[in-house]
Amino acid sequence: MIKQFKSQSIKDYVLDGESVENPEGIEFIEEGEWEDDGKYSYCEYIFKHEGKHYSIWNSRTGSYYSEYYYGSEDWGEFVDCQEVKKVSKNN
Repeated sequence: MIKQFKSQSIKDYVLDGESVENPEGIEFIEEGEWEDDGKYSYCEYIFKHEGKHYSIWNSRTGSYYSEYYYGSEDWGEFVDCQEVKKVSKNN
């Protein structure tokens, strides 16, 4: 299920790496590792809202040695997030 959230609530965390107070009551749970895919890298963020977990991916391009450009910089006022289920991994 796709749900829209105000992008600023998510963008503040994704770009600054800090959870900020937001009017939507979003709680950030996990930030994935950046996965390199050639020209672009991707990272998944998991957050919780009203008891449900959601996922959003961010992309970046550029260089560790210069500057990165993040796809989240172009998000509009709202951003689509995918509902995900929390599961336990068995070792």
